[in-house]
Amino acid sequence: MRIRTDKSNDYITQKDHQIATIANALAHPLRVALIRYLSTKNDGKGIDNVTCNKDLVQMFTYSQSTISQHVKILKESGLFLTENKDKFVFYTLNKELLKEFTTLL
Repeated sequence: MRIRTDKSNDYITQKDHQIATIANALAHPLRVALIRYLSTKNDGKGIDNVTCNKDLVQMFTYSQSTISQHVKILKESGLFLTENKDKFVFYTLNKELLKEFTTLL
């Protein structure tokens, strides 16, 4: 979903747009499940706290392209952080942004 309100409106702030972008990213059950999966993987500690697309496809019963589209939305919102290693892209959860989002609500 595209957020269509113009940023030039005096009452709507940049922070409002950030909140709406994150809320939009959380508006699908699969994306919520992906966030929950990353937040609980190895209790969020250590090297095993990261995952790649292959892991997500194995964990969830969706195609690779479907997972990729949902991950793209989570990355664009800033909730998923990426790191490239060799031919893989690894994802971590941006817990600070998620925490900020919940306090702003």
